[in-house]
Amino acid sequence: MTGWTAVVPVKPWGLAKSRLDLPDDDRMRLARAFSLDVLDVVLAAAAVDRVVVVTAEAELGAIARRRGAAVLTDRPMLARGLLNRAVDAGRQWAKINAAGAPIVVVPGDLAALNAGVLDATLGLLAQEERAFVPDASGMGTTLLAAARPRLLIPAYGERSAMHHSDAGYRAVPQVDKRCRRDVDTAADLAEARALGVGPHTIAALEQMTSAIREGRDRMRMPAG
Repeated sequence: MTGWTAVVPVKPWGLAKSRLDLPDDDRMRLARAFSLDVLDVVLAAAAVDRVVVVTAEAELGAIARRRGAAVLTDRPMLARGLLNRAVDAGRQWAKINAAGAPIVVVPGDLAALNAGVLDATLGLLAQEERAFVPDASGMGTTLLAAARPRLLIPAYGERSAMHHSDAGYRAVPQVDKRCRRDVDTAADLAEARALGVGPHTIAALEQMTSAIREGRDRMRMPAG
């Protein structure tokens, strides 16, 4: 099964990654980098024919449109339940534009994901009518997939892996770790870096490191 529709829901960068213990500017910089890397991945994946970005982040929407993705303007995702509404908006778009094609939700914080890993994972998900990839903890969900849009009913949020299993989705944990490592905490980020993050994230981390180094150098300078 090929010709997937990929739905990418993304919070406004200023509201994202609140569990990362970082200054607001750095947290926003990383959220931006994660989502741009994921956008690159879904656009490059051979198995993906259509990309739908659902976001209230204007800059991301403009970038995605320029690159040929469909963009749905969403209200800011201030609560977990609104993530499911954003996914459902993408599903409704797919029901109109690709009703017979498989659909997958690709969260915008899979910092270590690449196109080859996504293609391989979609090959496994295609073997089931409805399936999901548990996150690295086994309790959450990264990718959520269905053979047709009408079958995709998201239940992201606390213990979403259990909720998706209870709803009849088949768990597919035997995938590359890069497809299971979403980033919410500093420990998650360290694991993603060890797996290998995308170019936008590399650049953001280098910029953060450079800023820290410059700050330390200024502190060491003798008073004039």
